[in-house]
Amino acid sequence: MDERGANALPVGVVRVDGANRISEANDWFARWVGEAADEVIGRSIDEFLAHAPGDLLPAEAGPGPWLMLRADAPGLAAMVTRHAEGDETVLLVAEASARFRALSDLRRRYALADRTRTRLQLIMDSSVAFATATTEERLAQVLADTTARAYRAEESTVCIHEPDGSSVIAAGPDPLDGRFSAEALIRFVSAPRRVVKITDPDEADALLPGLGEAMRAAGIRAVIAAPLHHEETDFGAFLSWFHHERTFDEEAAPLAEALAGQAAQALEAIRLQDRLAHAAMHDEVTGLPNRRMLESQMEQTVATTGCAVLFIDLDGFKLVNDRLGHHEGDRMLHEAGRRLLRGMRTGDVVARYGGDEFVVVARDVADAPIAMEIAERVLDSLRVAPESSTIRQPLHASIGIALAPPGGAVLPEQLLRRADLAMYRAKAAGGDQIVLADPDRASTFGRGWTGGVPTTPARDSRHTPDG
Repeated sequence: MDERGANALPVGVVRVDGANRISEANDWFARWVGEAADEVIGRSIDEFLAHAPGDLLPAEAGPGPWLMLRADAPGLAAMVTRHAEGDETVLLVAEASARFRALSDLRRRYALADRTRTRLQLIMDSSVAFATATTEERLAQVLADTTARAYRAEESTVCIHEPDGSSVIAAGPDPLDGRFSAEALIRFVSAPRRVVKITDPDEADALLPGLGEAMRAAGIRAVIAAPLHHEETDFGAFLSWFHHERTFDEEAAPLAEALAGQAAQALEAIRLQDRLAHAAMHDEVTGLPNRRMLESQMEQTVATTGCAVLFIDLDGFKLVNDRLGHHEGDRMLHEAGRRLLRGMRTGDVVARYGGDEFVVVARDVADAPIAMEIAERVLDSLRVAPESSTIRQPLHASIGIALAPPGGAVLPEQLLRRADLAMYRAKAAGGDQIVLADPDRASTFGRGWTGGVPTTPARDSRHTPDG
């Protein structure tokens, strides 16, 4: 190498031997690497130049050009070409820091554009998935899967506030394994309604004491969490957990807000549909199943297991409505429903049929004595006010019973009619009584028929067979 000519060039000229050690280098190269010219001789070229990782101009065999970085100052870059001269190689090194910054910026822009496209597609896909979810459980699972995929998280957890105020993990695991209160974490996210990004356990401890310790024990390095809220309602939060080092770009929070907002809106729609469905099948005053739901449930019960149907009419309810008003009447109906539920078995149906009339369907009961015992228990439940009751006086009722044996051909409406007619017999006898319907005779009379009224005094509450 002509040393004087090489030193006059505005580029680096470096000769390396077969062992990749520098045998000659001009002044420009020495200045560029921050060393004296004689101090670089004999040292490996790898001490000074490193290939740019993930660059748009990858390092490959051949003359180049390669985009390389100064090993101890990655912000400085050079374009390097290689020429073979016998057993040695001559490298030409030209300053390219500005080009490297431009290429890096272009790469970031390409990557950001690609992530943006991917995330927009993710948001559109999740919007469809949220809209088609028909249950809270399915919605929570969609959100957990979507957020784990969106952030490439090892796990995502979805916590939902129940209508009673409690919170449950609706989808995904608890990676902290109970080491930290999920309620506290949800409150921390939900209270200010903000996206929380935590990139190491120390930061977690500063934000929420104890959380970092729980993360360390579980091997969690980072977490991103977002509240689920729509308008003025808070539904819970989702949390994505990372077992590897994780930083978050400027789009991480907007993406979390978009996904959480979509999920919360879909959750509100599901709960509204549930409320409407419940209202359509339940009585507004007592909260019990209404006539529509009762008849629907009876179809299957009558066809499969058989049952006893108790038609119950409150005694003296009209006087309460007339003297004290409908508000007190509603209180009485609500209290009657509570007492009826208290006296029934699990699996039996208690419904408000209309007005002051209730129906109990006791499954797997086809014997008259057992049905009578159940009816007696109903009367006892109505007479005795529970400790929590706001109405202390006893309630009385007239009860008609109709039986449907298993596999019988009787229709639900026929069974209800027989029990209704038997109830009218009990009412006509003075009330606070039980009448067992005779299916052969009860079906021949219209509503309100009072022939053959039993003469048993109401206060005795004796069983009076219909017939």
